Amino acid sequence: MLTYYLVVPFLYLFSYLPTNVLYKLADGLAFVLRDVIGYRKAVVLTNLRNSFPEKTETEIQQIAKETYTHLADRVIENIKCLTISEAEFLNRCQVENIEVLTKLYDEGRDVVLMIAHTGSWEWAGYVAHTLTKFKIYGVYSPASNKYFNDLIIGTRGKMGMNLISMKDTSAYFKEKKEEKTLHVFFTDQSPSNPNNAYWTKFMNQDTPFFYGGARYAIKHNCIPVFANIIQLKRGYYRVRITVIKDDVTNCTPDEIVQGYAELLEKQLKDRPSDWLWSHKRWKHTRALPQQ
Repeated sequence: MLTYYLVVPFLYLFSYLPTNVLYKLADGLAFVLRDVIGYRKAVVLTNLRNSFPEKTETEIQQIAKETYTHLADRVIENIKCLTISEAEFLNRCQVENIEVLTKLYDEGRDVVLMIAHTGSWEWAGYVAHTLTKFKIYGVYSPASNKYFNDLIIGTRGKMGMNLISMKDTSAYFKEKKEEKTLHVFFTDQSPSNPNNAYWTKFMNQDTPFFYGGARYAIKHNCIPVFANIIQLKRGYYRVRITVIKDDVTNCTPDEIVQGYAELLEKQLKDRPSDWLWSHKRWKHTRALPQQ
């Protein structure tokens, strides 16, 4: 509790700083993470070398450098979320083809938004709420500190995001909501149980993916869509929505996740520094089939 009351006032003060000043602070944070602490530097370089064997070491080192800037910018932008106005984030994060979601809402369809840690994913979630009529839900891992957890809920909630604790998902997902919903699933993280995951070749490596979003889409007849979030320039982002499957009636979870993986891989090959390569994405090994 004491830590909360000591830290939070400073976070709010930082959040009121002009965005260009905050990005200067992000440069300093990126330098500390990369060159002073060396935060997961081996993980970043290994992930990049395995994912882009065709690139030179100079290119790998440049992407790694940009990766730390990407990570630092997300930290700063999350702090900015405490006080950012709706007008500012709408100016900074635009959806190129919002009519895709508008059409699905008008048709009375529910949506599963399968997203990755690319670009400014927090701001993209806020834009989705502002520009659509969907009731938006997202799964999250609660912070161990109750006060910081309440801060997270409040910050995201003010922009229209309704959070579901991971421990409550089993009970929650059994029931279909009456209102038209858009559920956000981060599908690029490493599953805790690789034996209950979809495995595919992704970025030149055997990779497990969560089934959660795909299974929810099929169970509740939702349309699964992919959000391509790219950085146009520092602090400005564009989101493009792609429908993965327009009918899940005779669809398997594998098909949906495979469609997501292919779209994400294309994005990463086009814009490799827009992702969090510090994630231990490939810490699991695919089990060999039993003879």
